[in-house]
Amino acid sequence: METILIIIGILLVLGIIALIVFRLATAKSAAEVAVDKESIGVLAEYVMAQKEQAEAEKQLKELRRAEQKQKLETFKQTKEVLKEKLQSQIEQKDWRSLSAILQSADKGGVGIYIIYNETKDKYYVGQAKQLFKRVRDHFKVEDMAKDLMAGDKMSVKFLTTNEIDANYRLDHIETTFIEIFDANKSGYNKTTGNL
Repeated sequence: METILIIIGILLVLGIIALIVFRLATAKSAAEVAVDKESIGVLAEYVMAQKEQAEAEKQLKELRRAEQKQKLETFKQTKEVLKEKLQSQIEQKDWRSLSAILQSADKGGVGIYIIYNETKDKYYVGQAKQLFKRVRDHFKVEDMAKDLMAGDKMSVKFLTTNEIDANYRLDHIETTFIEIFDANKSGYNKTTGNL
């Protein structure tokens, strides 16, 4: 876009210069020649301003790219730290019997849940305000319900908000666990999370 504007500006200037040269060649008075020389000076300033503006825009784009690259690198480093921390936390948890959760009337707290199909080695990661209730909802109509009815052995782990670092939103944690357990590509999750 910048290049096009510069080319248009240059063509405009060349056309005006040609007109001025023509007028100079056919000028009849010194006053007309002075006016045309002044016009050439104004046009030259205009061309220089266009070049400077294009250069400034190019530098601004390069600066924005560098800032975006830095932000992405910082995000990747933060994500790796979070991933290691969460993996450690979840490994300390015991898998709980799914049947006990399905039979419970307790709604559970706020946090993240991971459902594991031991038979098919598939995972589902989710977040909920009522953990136990949400886990039970999955076994009413979804693919996991079909697998459970077919006799697959399943278990579940929970990570409640009082066990989660307050600096991270549940969306980030859910997305990270989906990645850790590859729950989107080879599990039950249909998306990579809510980010």
